[in-house]
Amino acid sequence: MIQTQQKIDHAILVAFSTQLNTHEMQRSLDELERLSETVHIKTIHKLSQHGKVASARTLVGDGKVKEIKLLIQKDDIDVVIFDDELTPAQLRNLESDLDVQVFDRSFLILSIFAERAQTKEAVLEIALAQKRYMISRLIGMRASLSRQGGGSYNAKGPGETKLELDRRKVLEDISIIKTQLKKIKTEKETSRKQRKYTQTKTVALVGYTNAGKSSLMNALVKQYGLKDHETLEKDMLFSTIDTKSKRLHFDNQRDFLLIDTVGFISKLPTELINSFETTLEDVKQADLILHLINGTDISLSHIQTTKDILKKIGAAHIPVKYVVTKSDMLTDFPILDIDYLLISSHTLTGIPQLMRVIFENLYQSFENVSMSISFDDMSVYHKLKSRYKIISENYHESGIDIKVSIDPNHLKPYQKFIK
Repeated sequence: MIQTQQKIDHAILVAFSTQLNTHEMQRSLDELERLSETVHIKTIHKLSQHGKVASARTLVGDGKVKEIKLLIQKDDIDVVIFDDELTPAQLRNLESDLDVQVFDRSFLILSIFAERAQTKEAVLEIALAQKRYMISRLIGMRASLSRQGGGSYNAKGPGETKLELDRRKVLEDISIIKTQLKKIKTEKETSRKQRKYTQTKTVALVGYTNAGKSSLMNALVKQYGLKDHETLEKDMLFSTIDTKSKRLHFDNQRDFLLIDTVGFISKLPTELINSFETTLEDVKQADLILHLINGTDISLSHIQTTKDILKKIGAAHIPVKYVVTKSDMLTDFPILDIDYLLISSHTLTGIPQLMRVIFENLYQSFENVSMSISFDDMSVYHKLKSRYKIISENYHESGIDIKVSIDPNHLKPYQKFIK
């Protein structure tokens, strides 16, 4: 867990870009400030610099480094956080020049993920990401860890102990974690095969962090799901780290499995994406993706970030429906160059329409087929019941008449029973 400190550390946030305009850089720094707040860091200054080429030594230019150093001395700054990933050499040089703790956005995100993870799978995946992040930065992190004194911002993360600076030990840890994750992956694959056998469709909720995924999950479960614990719902970045799934049904139709996933964010560490293989596999195997967009903070770059990550994990081919959330907080319809549904998870506006759209997309090819099955062929009935939804059934002297919702492509083995 992240340790709650007696003293709130003061920070300078720094962004450098060769491409982003001033507005985009400021927006990214604002997001970095929100991330910092989650680990009890108060932002005192936000600095940005445009340049044709980043400095190989310190990312930003010498003049900016001097400006940062003056602000550190003037305002008693404890930490400097860079919005972009630092190389080991840049990290080492900056800490030497500035004489305070320095880290980057990736380190911060990994720390937050580690603090929020609850399931064994998520804990292992984040630990793997942290080890991978650490292995290439051991030299640069030595000074940082000596200042941290054991991990002031992340007791579970890259700053945990000085012993973890041993490269061989980190590689051994990575191997052990991979073995444990492989076992979990095998178990989850068995569950996916069972869902496939029973024709259970899955819908994945994705979107930029704080888009309202957990709120929608809770609203849908209350209206259409079995009684269960609610998903954590907070107005904060990365309130959901673990994948959660709930079975839903609508108007006596077939069930489907709704999967709530981790929120995406720009500049998501590559180590994290690679390490979240088993969690993100749920998205890759989904039949439909609901891409949620925060109606109170619509950003084309946030939408594109989510699209890019879906492509990176191999899920770009899955059908997507766009859903703009938090309509109860809007005064006008958002203007977007995409078709979308407008909903509110709190007032439930648009929720029934969303469910109809989901079922139309999942089961539009299914047909209600009447069959007559003799008592001698009851094994066929039991097989149908285990894989498909039986809409009606009527016993008679020689057997049972049923009406089943089934994909026409799966009818071949049952042709002789069709009425």
